[in-house]
Amino acid sequence: MAEASTRKYLAIGIVATSIVGIVAIAAVAIATAGRSRAETTRLVFSSVLPLLGTWVGTVLAFYFARENLQAATESTLRLAGVGETATPVTQVMIPEADFIAYDLGTGESAGSVKLADLHAKMREITPPSRRLPVRTPAGAVLYVIHDSTLTAYAESVHQSTPSLDKTLGDLLASEDFKKLVEAIAFVPEKATIADARTAMTSIENCNDVFLTASGRRDERAIGWLTNTLLAGVQ
Repeated sequence: MAEASTRKYLAIGIVATSIVGIVAIAAVAIATAGRSRAETTRLVFSSVLPLLGTWVGTVLAFYFARENLQAATESTLRLAGVGETATPVTQVMIPEADFIAYDLGTGESAGSVKLADLHAKMREITPPSRRLPVRTPAGAVLYVIHDSTLTAYAESVHQSTPSLDKTLGDLLASEDFKKLVEAIAFVPEKATIADARTAMTSIENCNDVFLTASGRRDERAIGWLTNTLLAGVQ
């Protein structure tokens, strides 16, 4: 606290002293210019204003850059789990009751689901959901469809996202897109935030972690942690 206070007063003192000093020098130069006052005034202002701007800009950049760097560092450390306490995921997860998901009907194949229907499901709420789990009738998560994935796939087949006439099976036929929608991590019911972060980073392109009874993929998902949710957890 003392160090922060010292920096604050030092910055204020430097800026204030600089402004007063520059204004005083400029005033003296203009006052003693005699007949060439107009030319001197132009020279003074063309020299003083950039100098003053540099002083103020340097101080502002120091404070704002420092705070932005600190915030970015803290966010990165939280996402990586550095210094993480043993907070249970159950305290911060999205509970199953709050999932916005596409649930397959009995006997319905995931591959037969129309991508346009998935897109419409994501827009049933306000604001629209940006990701959508696809679940079995038993509640196990098979895939997570992100709006960015749908957009990229639509562009790859030269269509618009709302009017896609392709199915999830068509998307899964592309190995690159299949990897994206299958990039899901699972943790058991007693997992901690650190466990969830470790599980997420262990899978390439993973942005979603689901909580199941014992951490198996074929079990009912009872909780959900997104990358943005984990990044915001202290």
